[in-house]
Amino acid sequence: MDLRRLIKLATWAGQIILESGGEIYRVEETITKILKSYQVKDAESFVTPTGIMVSLTAQDGDVISIIHRVSKSTVDLEKVSLINALSRELSLEVLSLDDLEKALEEISSKNPYTIPFQLFLAAMCGFSFTLLFGGALLDALVAVFIGIAVRLLQLGTREIKLSSIFNNIMGGALVALLASFSVLIFKDKVHLDVIIIGSIMLLVPGIAFT
Repeated sequence: MDLRRLIKLATWAGQIILESGGEIYRVEETITKILKSYQVKDAESFVTPTGIMVSLTAQDGDVISIIHRVSKSTVDLEKVSLINALSRELSLEVLSLDDLEKALEEISSKNPYTIPFQLFLAAMCGFSFTLLFGGALLDALVAVFIGIAVRLLQLGTREIKLSSIFNNIMGGALVALLASFSVLIFKDKVHLDVIIIGSIMLLVPGIAFT
């Protein structure tokens, strides 16, 4: 078996999870599980938010290692779910490396939601959470526009590959600024705290709860 090709494919699977917002332990677990599915007994992986390092020891004692930098990150639960399903499938039935590569290509090439649909979901998220936290209808409507603005900011920061920390800082600042501005416009008709809480839920990572 071509172990160099195998380690590249396992790293690619981990990369897809990491780029899709998956947790680090899940990336390491998936890479190791894929390698051990192909009877690689001595395999180790070390993952950071921006890089993946994998090594394995062949039967003749040779050590094969790979380091791969990951520079983008988003949230795509579908891709995380598909990679998890693939790793479980491999534990039951080992695929050829060609079939494994084909499966990874299919998962990697899946298009994300369109921008208009993402904006719609962001608006509904702000609207729903604001009502859930006890806001009035006007509060929820304000959160709709804040949700859209936050999502547009996220899309923009993704293009310039800004880190998630600064992304969240800027998103939180934008929520506070627009919510405060709405109070200046609507006075006592809106509730600042509820609008901020409902709108900022867009910045809460969802994968940690899966």
